[in-house]
Amino acid sequence: MPNYTMQTRRFDLSGFLLLAAGMATLTLALDGQKGLGISPAWLAGLVAVGLCALLLYLWHARGNARALFSLNLFRNRTFSLGLGGSFAGRIGSGMLPFMTPVFLQIGLGFSPFHAGLMMIPMVLGSMGMKRIVVQVVNRFGYRRVLVASTLGLAAVSLLFMFSALDGWYYALPLVLFLQGMINASRFSSMNTLTLKDLPDDLASSGNSLLSMVMQLSMSIGVTIAGLLLGLYGQQHMSLDAASTHQVFLYTYLSMAAIIALPALIFSRVPDDVGSNTVLRRRNRSGS
Repeated sequence: MPNYTMQTRRFDLSGFLLLAAGMATLTLALDGQKGLGISPAWLAGLVAVGLCALLLYLWHARGNARALFSLNLFRNRTFSLGLGGSFAGRIGSGMLPFMTPVFLQIGLGFSPFHAGLMMIPMVLGSMGMKRIVVQVVNRFGYRRVLVASTLGLAAVSLLFMFSALDGWYYALPLVLFLQGMINASRFSSMNTLTLKDLPDDLASSGNSLLSMVMQLSMSIGVTIAGLLLGLYGQQHMSLDAASTHQVFLYTYLSMAAIIALPALIFSRVPDDVGSNTVLRRRNRSGS
């Protein structure tokens, strides 16, 4: 086996500290007022510190060969589109695992045990879709798969909400199974689209940046879902079932809009099935 080695570089401690400070302060500012009771002045300060830290990192990384995440990554159009779409897409996807059990328990009166059981079809759908996502992407290309799965996930989240509010509980496992399938195809397509055109010397940095963005965006998604629920809950202080259902109705409508927005980013992926497909299996007939 060939022994491929790459030149190692010293760890970019300064860049790491700047990025960590920026992400931590901005994430804290998202839920600071509701969760921690931070005053508006302190929130503005946190946002300012976070933005300054990120701008300082951009200045630090410019022309720096040791930068934690090289700015050369963003010269690759496929990587830029994939990373932006992954960030926006996972904000929407991050809302669903949080909101689904909350809706089932508070909105519909399910026990925690039964609400947990309802997550099983979602997992099964995700596992099943991973077996055929290669063929789907090879057949239709990244652009069509990502746009369709993004809009489909928004539609399925609304279908789940309306089915539950109308009392069609028997349909919920099927809807959640479909949601798991769409999520799996979306995640796999986003990941491979982002990294597929990176050269070897940038692949490690690009993969690390994608992993960081994935974790950050999903935590932001949970925060936004909680903020939406709290915002609409304040406007309907009554504890009757009708008011509770109305709160979740508005929350899910807002979530569906957020979930659908990344389709605008994915629509900019070049509509070329051949060049956009890296999930191609080896043609054994020619071997």
